[in-house]
Amino acid sequence: MKQYLCETFENREYEFNSGKYEFKIPSLRVSLISRCNEGCFYCHNEGISKKLPSTIQTGDIINTIYLLRDYGLKKVKFTGGEPLLFKDLKNLLYKIKHITDVDIFITTNGTLLRRRIKDLSPNIINKMSVSLDTLDPYVYKFITGKNFLDEVLSGLDILKKNGYRVEIDSIILKGLNTAKKSINYLIEYCVKNEFDLQFIELSGAIDNHLYLKYYADPNEILQNAGLDFKNDDTNDRQFFKIKNSRITLCRNVSDVCKSSGERCGGLRLLPNGIIKNFYYL
Repeated sequence: MKQYLCETFENREYEFNSGKYEFKIPSLRVSLISRCNEGCFYCHNEGISKKLPSTIQTGDIINTIYLLRDYGLKKVKFTGGEPLLFKDLKNLLYKIKHITDVDIFITTNGTLLRRRIKDLSPNIINKMSVSLDTLDPYVYKFITGKNFLDEVLSGLDILKKNGYRVEIDSIILKGLNTAKKSINYLIEYCVKNEFDLQFIELSGAIDNHLYLKYYADPNEILQNAGLDFKNDDTNDRQFFKIKNSRITLCRNVSDVCKSSGERCGGLRLLPNGIIKNFYYL
């Protein structure tokens, strides 16, 4: 653990646990590496420059998680860049499970699943979230800049065969995957494989020209495809179920949860070891 992190959390002038205001950190989002092997045009890379040196070590992550246990840490999500490019991933996952019983999630583009599956375990990972905006190989290449769709689909097959809980993350992009046929094709694929599916609103954190060109209102698109999301006052992420698949609509993180007044109450650990509030990209 970097010394300044210890000082931050141990400094009593913050009075984290005094009075009725108990300081809690339920989740930690760890960007393991800034580098990615794809080039999605809408990617804001978690607000991290792709030139940011990835100097974080397994020991730094373990020590951070160990320290945050005392502040109510329940969930750790690994992202990137592309987290499966992190060479010491297997060792990291097993060490976490030896020190605490937090839920572990990984968000990946899925292109390296076949290569790294031996380093993963469904007994350790609570959910694998795989980015997949389209099942059309031409549209996939346009979005990502790569011809990796077959690798992603074969990786998803492996996850299914090995008993992983899988969620597909699909960003809604006007003119690329918003046709009724495209939406329903992706839903059918997920239902067939018993994957959950999360439709995601395009973030305004990207280049303004691209945002204006590809933004589409998710409610309008999904309603046109026949999906009737119901408002739920206990959760800001609207959902319904088709057989064993949960279909979710995730609006921008600036939206406020109706039940708690907030959506994400956690911290982000960057590839260079810096900790930030979740909201700051």
